[in-house]
Amino acid sequence: MNRMWILLLPVLCFSKNLTLENRFNPPARELLDVEIIGDIMIIPGNLDGYDFYDISDPTYPVHLSNIEVPMGNRAQPGLWVSATDSVAYFSSRTRGGGSAIVNFSDPSNPSHVGSLSFTGSGVNSPSLEGSDIFGDRLAVACHEDGVILFDIEDPLNPELNYIRICENAWTVAFIDSYHIAIGNGEYGVILEEISCLLDSCDGSSFMTNGAVKDIAIQDSLLFIAEGSAGVSVYNISDINNPIFLDSYDTPGLANKIALFDSNKVAVADWLDVKILKWTGEELQLVGYKATGKRTMAIGARDYVIFSAEWQHLQTFTFGEIVDADLDISSWDISFSALEIGESDTIDLLVENNGQYPLGMTPPSITHADFSATNFPEYMEPGDSATAQIIYTRSNQNASGVMQITSNDPDEAEIQVLLLGNYEGGIVGIEAPDFTLPIVANGTGNFTLSDHLGQIVVLAFFAPG
Repeated sequence: MNRMWILLLPVLCFSKNLTLENRFNPPARELLDVEIIGDIMIIPGNLDGYDFYDISDPTYPVHLSNIEVPMGNRAQPGLWVSATDSVAYFSSRTRGGGSAIVNFSDPSNPSHVGSLSFTGSGVNSPSLEGSDIFGDRLAVACHEDGVILFDIEDPLNPELNYIRICENAWTVAFIDSYHIAIGNGEYGVILEEISCLLDSCDGSSFMTNGAVKDIAIQDSLLFIAEGSAGVSVYNISDINNPIFLDSYDTPGLANKIALFDSNKVAVADWLDVKILKWTGEELQLVGYKATGKRTMAIGARDYVIFSAEWQHLQTFTFGEIVDADLDISSWDISFSALEIGESDTIDLLVENNGQYPLGMTPPSITHADFSATNFPEYMEPGDSATAQIIYTRSNQNASGVMQITSNDPDEAEIQVLLLGNYEGGIVGIEAPDFTLPIVANGTGNFTLSDHLGQIVVLAFFAPG
């Protein structure tokens, strides 16, 4: 009888999650945006060009082509892309030439036809970020140079026709043909009537909990990715009086979002993909998958989610999981500085988010300095357990892999990277004091000793 009860259990459960359909290793690297036009998907890479896919079967994208726009000894980076039926506009932070216009009327053989011209704008070598298209208008966010609109009635020859100055335009989205929403970085959101010359112009602005990284609009709802502050939603039916509705604080970095199925938000949350549902009253977490691959951008078509990552493209289907479904809290575990002979322990959350019992073999680890305890071998649907990963420092550099094998059909083997102590800079080693000029998202100088007791994250990017 007990055996029969287990077999019937999937019928009684209604777990939803993300099923891995496919994983690709595309030519482009550091995938930073996803644009879908009909059956064509375009993904720009910070390295090695821009990729074009046929997604007539969205669960299995077919790679059609890769195009590299020359820029010195490397390809021009692509951070964002917006497209019409046959022309794509790529943008990057590369000053003095950070845009590319690509004709993909033949997506198997796209051609670079030029770049956006800022002549007459008064803007000198702008750093470009997010963009959007509505009808025959293209809007491009340009950080401290604001938002610039182009007329693209002739898609291959955009004509500059509007500039809106603001503090740090990170991204932009059209509300309709007359209004735009500007993601103004750490300064929140601007809602504005386009090209209005009267004192009674519609518009407003408001601060957000985090820095605005991405925005998406559906009907009268504005969804905002706010980095470390998660995702929020506002009612903007009256742009003069936006109404905060709710927020969901994701544990990672909510960098980009995509809307699907009328009320769901797919979130690129750095180390995982999250699915939020707007119920009309609150944002609810209804699905997630730790990818372990650094999800940097996201796209969605129907119930298929495209996770654009550091080196991979993964496709997931959101829906009922009838099989066992293994989720772990991290695919990358790093330990802080220890003395030889000392040990440290990090917890790893293990979950079965499917509708069938999950069975696992004891994990195998490739380096003797690491071990795992309390790792479950059997889990009922909906169960979770906390295993411990232990590192004991020896006199050897420590880098290994823990392999987890289970009856999860789409991820039968998961490899968790383990990093212990090594020669070089690691967490726990005292950092020397320094002072550097702030070149983005602020002014003045940054001195490390002014932030004692605080968590400090510094981002360094090579110019290009």
